Amino acid sequence: MARFRPVFVRSDTLRQAVLYMIGLLSGLERKNGETMEAAVPGARQRSVWDFLVRSPWLAELADRLRVFDALQQMGLADRRLNIVIDEVGWRKKGKQTVGVARQYLGCIGKVDNGQVAVTLHGCCTDGDLPLTGELYLNEAWAADTERREAARVPTTLKFRTKPQIALALIDRVLAWGLLLGWIHADAGYGDLGTIQALRERNLRCSIAVRANARVRLPGEEWIAAVPPPPYAGHGRPRVGQPAQPRRHLVGELHAIVPSTLWRDVPYRIGVNGHPLTAQFVALRAHLTSDHGEAETEELWLLLERPSAAPGTKQDLKQYVITGPDTMSVDELAQVAHGRPIIERNSYENAKQEAGLDEYQGRSWIGFHHHLAMVWFALTWLMLQRRPLPPPPLSTAFSSSDTPAPVPPPTEPPSFPASPVPLPLAAGTAVPVVVAIPTRSPLPLPRQLWESVQEVRRRLIEWFAGMRFREHLFAALGIARSAALL
Repeated sequence: MARFRPVFVRSDTLRQAVLYMIGLLSGLERKNGETMEAAVPGARQRSVWDFLVRSPWLAELADRLRVFDALQQMGLADRRLNIVIDEVGWRKKGKQTVGVARQYLGCIGKVDNGQVAVTLHGCCTDGDLPLTGELYLNEAWAADTERREAARVPTTLKFRTKPQIALALIDRVLAWGLLLGWIHADAGYGDLGTIQALRERNLRCSIAVRANARVRLPGEEWIAAVPPPPYAGHGRPRVGQPAQPRRHLVGELHAIVPSTLWRDVPYRIGVNGHPLTAQFVALRAHLTSDHGEAETEELWLLLERPSAAPGTKQDLKQYVITGPDTMSVDELAQVAHGRPIIERNSYENAKQEAGLDEYQGRSWIGFHHHLAMVWFALTWLMLQRRPLPPPPLSTAFSSSDTPAPVPPPTEPPSFPASPVPLPLAAGTAVPVVVAIPTRSPLPLPRQLWESVQEVRRRLIEWFAGMRFREHLFAALGIARSAALL
């Protein structure tokens, strides 16, 4: 934390940051000011509240310095970083707590009272590097002036959808000077406006789209014009229908594409060491709006279905990829599945190991200070895993069964103004090298040390949660009364 002294200018603020980091990284079951006061020497509940709510340090500056420091330690400071747009939510109650509303929470898969934050993560070789994030306020919360003032929400902040927040976060990291590669996101961010905005920023994206999205295939015949019927002499004359392009629902293309065009492509190594394979077909298409008044430039539409007998519609997936028209199906499949599992790698660790959902305050600035400190803890944990013994040699596979090294990162290709229409992707196979991490056995002294730390952690939790001192004094008082009787 001493490396981030420009963020925590005052010495007492830096000291509180260190104590708060120790509390977040401890084994406490509940990581808030009350439990930290009982378990972390020097921490006080009031000081924790002042550090999060009243201290003037900037969360965005903390994110920027932390990200570049981590990239420099990993040797990725001069490379393009693939990022993932995602969101995290958790249950929360309290009408005055900032951002708490009835909304969809991905952690439980339904609508409930809670908070939701939109986040950006970098795809690194050592894990998922959290970049930055922002709390989502729904329309009712953003329009409630009284609650906004109580939570100290900035007056310049208006209601923004989650894709709009994601674009603002991307503009933020671009302003930092961060070099961005592929932008990955799920179907919640696969709308026409978001894809067009990313393309205007000259960014490559691989985003999932819903089955009800509409596309137009280049080169297809238009729907013929329908002339108006003859006027019957009474009433309003009917109008005809002009010629219009043929638009398809993305979900219907899975059944339209001939089965002979689907190809089995291995795209990732599974947890058991075997390659994961699915069937893919790639088409050039234009993503359009619901009524066809706007559309994107020509891009890739990648359809995916299981290699075995296709099951339900939930097994069908579709992606929009803004790559050059020379990409093969193998490359497109690997790009589409290049998005790491953020829910498991970052969000679960952030909640279980760093107390992401343990913030008990109500203010806007306090939440983002807590989020910045959680990202500090999560980044520190990721960097601490790097000195561990390396895993065994990686396992390589390719369509030609010939291992090959991963090509070095290159600059993003330039996009032609009018790409040549290509109905289907070429079938060039691209070798894939994927490391299978395995956990090596720890030496006996290390196991003993971890066992001692686990016993110490449990004693601290028991002492903090059971109020042992109060129980002891109560027992002494009862014993003294019994002796007097």
